[in-house]
Amino acid sequence: MHVRRFPASLGSRGGGRGALSSAGLAAHPFRYALIATLGVGCGMAILAAIGALGTVLVYIGLAFFLAIAAEPLLSYAQQRRMPRWAAVLTIAFILLVGTAFLITVILPAVSEQVTAVANQAFTLVSAIPDQPWFLWLIGMIGDGLDVNNLLANATAFLANPDQLLKLSGGLLEVGTGIIDAITGVIIVTVLTIYLALTMPAIKAKAYELVAYRARHRVKSIAEEILQSVGRFVGGQIVLAFVNALVTFIVTSAAGSPAPALLSLIAFIGALIPVVGPVIGASIAAIITLETGLVPAIVVAAILLAYLQVEAYVLTPRVMARAVAMPGALVIVAALGGAALGGILGALVAVPIAAAGITIVNRVIIPHQQAGVPRVVRLRRREDSAS
Repeated sequence: MHVRRFPASLGSRGGGRGALSSAGLAAHPFRYALIATLGVGCGMAILAAIGALGTVLVYIGLAFFLAIAAEPLLSYAQQRRMPRWAAVLTIAFILLVGTAFLITVILPAVSEQVTAVANQAFTLVSAIPDQPWFLWLIGMIGDGLDVNNLLANATAFLANPDQLLKLSGGLLEVGTGIIDAITGVIIVTVLTIYLALTMPAIKAKAYELVAYRARHRVKSIAEEILQSVGRFVGGQIVLAFVNALVTFIVTSAAGSPAPALLSLIAFIGALIPVVGPVIGASIAAIITLETGLVPAIVVAAILLAYLQVEAYVLTPRVMARAVAMPGALVIVAALGGAALGGILGALVAVPIAAAGITIVNRVIIPHQQAGVPRVVRLRRREDSAS
């Protein structure tokens, strides 16, 4: 039997190369230091470029999520033999009409109500000590909390124009923010229409980047993620619209000073599941305190009752084909997204968490259960179902 013999020096080549590298580093320290410095500089330049493009990346991400949300509607229209371009233009026309209604009708009313609430805030806070419900509250609390001191501080804060100017960020910054918001809406609208039109081509090119042996599985998982996230985003928009409509009707009937403003707050808050609707209902009840304690209690009771109807009746119907998300995960995702990107981050974090759940259910769990016998898996499913 022929045995191939290797020279003894072959096994020491790795050590020799390491020794040569150490020797080269010792012989040319400036060269290696320069290369390392250039590498760090390139990394910092890339991070700075990403930071400078942060707003653009946010626009692209928001447009992508809106295009995904419109995908179920576009698929439904295509199943009815409607061309994709016609379906996209129809949705865009509806959105433009809604935007025009928002700008011409809702925003002026919201602006007037914001001004009225701001002007009446000082009077409202000053009149709180004379309200019967406040006297009852002081009697219940006792001397454990100096409520009068808190009201005095709040009144002094509202009476100082400099504090209000700091709170609003300055009129110039507010005007700049409005201009930036209008520009952002235009950019996001154009990007959404373009992405909605070219989404099939974009997905086809993205799938071609995956190896052929894994392309079918990756495509199946990606399509399920996109469909579930699209249904989730679209369903959340529908629930937010219903929540805003109910809030507007209830606060208008209760004589609240700012029903349009409260409905807008409810719509934005309802886009964040679990947490947002509760915050919107709380704000509506607090603002309605200006009308009286009884109307505020009625508003709070009706909105809380509606939240129960939304949770147990509307949400299961609207989200029937979307990803089921635990409430704790929704709260954690919303808080994390809000900490990273504010309200927009909270809105985007929940669909990303839904996509993560789909990946866990379709990829990680089947991989971990690959070695479990089929009989055991069936028994576990029956036990979990029962």
